[in-house]
Amino acid sequence: MKRCLVWKWILLIIFEVVNLSMQIEYQFELEDESIYTNCSNVQPGTLNINGLFDMTHLSTIMKPEGIELSGNMTSVFNAQPSDRIEVTGNLFYFDRGTWQPTTLNMAIKDFCKVMYDEKQLWYKEWAARVTNKDVIKDNCIKEHGTVFLMETYTIKLRFGSSMPLVSGRYTLRIRVFAIDQSGKKRPNDVCYEVKGTFFKI
Repeated sequence: MKRCLVWKWILLIIFEVVNLSMQIEYQFELEDESIYTNCSNVQPGTLNINGLFDMTHLSTIMKPEGIELSGNMTSVFNAQPSDRIEVTGNLFYFDRGTWQPTTLNMAIKDFCKVMYDEKQLWYKEWAARVTNKDVIKDNCIKEHGTVFLMETYTIKLRFGSSMPLVSGRYTLRIRVFAIDQSGKKRPNDVCYEVKGTFFKI
């Protein structure tokens, strides 16, 4: 029995190493200095990024090496501390004048549980850059008025995939929902997109 368990662990490690070695590294070059754009064809009442954060004091400047971000953002999301925050992400590829869906999608049922998880895609280029995270980490994005102080840095988005991507223009559509304790979705959920071009490294 012990030998069988050992072999299972060995096989799992081998599969993980093979999976990592097969991954292709891509860089995502943002096309808009403001980073975020509005979603099209959304339900009435859906808000853009400004329904999630007040970014009056957030600065984004296009530089030769990328977009430099600094300042702070304040949570204004329509949620309560007891709510569960659900986030979905869908990657679309621009082909012949229209946005085509890809197979790269994600659904996070409880975002606040993994917001500062170092293994998550957004950690390195967002959550890790929040300089006051030790003070506000329990607030997540549910506490209205929570200020996220951001260090000054140049955004460098990299993405590893075991599935080859066609180089070209893409948009990542993010949707954010607040779910109350009864399981009902609150109104004024948020949808925004981040457009750019993927380059194979």
